[in-house]
Amino acid sequence: MNKAASMVSLVLVGVLAAGCQSQGTVAQVHLRVFEVPAHVLRLHAADQKPHKLSNSAYVLSVVTPNDLDAMLRANGANQGLLTERTRVIRDWPAVADTWVYSPDYAGMAQNSICRGGGGGVGSLGVRERGRNLEVRLDYMVSHNSSQGQRLIDSQIFYEHSYPEGQVLLFHTPSNEGGGSSQQHVIAFEITRDDRMSAFGAPNSRRQTPEVLAYR
Repeated sequence: MNKAASMVSLVLVGVLAAGCQSQGTVAQVHLRVFEVPAHVLRLHAADQKPHKLSNSAYVLSVVTPNDLDAMLRANGANQGLLTERTRVIRDWPAVADTWVYSPDYAGMAQNSICRGGGGGVGSLGVRERGRNLEVRLDYMVSHNSSQGQRLIDSQIFYEHSYPEGQVLLFHTPSNEGGGSSQQHVIAFEITRDDRMSAFGAPNSRRQTPEVLAYR
C-alpha cells in the first residue's frame, strides 16, 4: 500500500508541475520601427551605454518610454512610424513573427526621407525566470532606399533579462547617400499581462535553464 501511495503521489506531483508550467508568462510586445536623425537619437539616449551586437549592424540602447516618445515627437524626425503593433506573447523559446512596411502603408508623405520598404522576419519569446522577465528576439532585418537599394541587411539577436519599465532600442545608420545622418530604429517595449497570466496560458513552454547572452 505504501508503494502504491508513493506512485500516486508522484503522479500528482507531475500533474501539478505540468499545471504550473502551463500558466507560463504572458506579455504584451509593443513594436515600433522608425527613422530619426542621429543627433536626436544621441540626445535622448545620452545617458545610456550602447551595446554593439556581435555579427550585426545594430547597436542596442536601453531608454525610457519618455525618451522614445521624445524621439518620435522631435522636429526633423520622419512623420509617421514605418510600422507599429502590439502582440500578446506567451511562448518560450520562440514563436514565429514577421513585420513588413512600405511608405504607402505607413502613411508617410511623398517627400519623406525614407521612401523605401523593409521589415523583419524571425521569432520572439518571453518567460519568467525567478522574478525576472526574460525575452528572446531573433530577426533578420532589411531596409531599402527609395531607389530600392538595400541599406540594411542584418540580424538582431537578444536573449537576456528584460529591463522592465524600459525600452530596448536597436539602431543603426541608414543613410541614403548625400542625405542627413539618419538612424533606423527598432523599439521593443514589453510589459507583463498579469490579467491573462492569472487564467493560464496553455501554449506556454518552460525550458531548462540555459546561458543567456548577446549574439
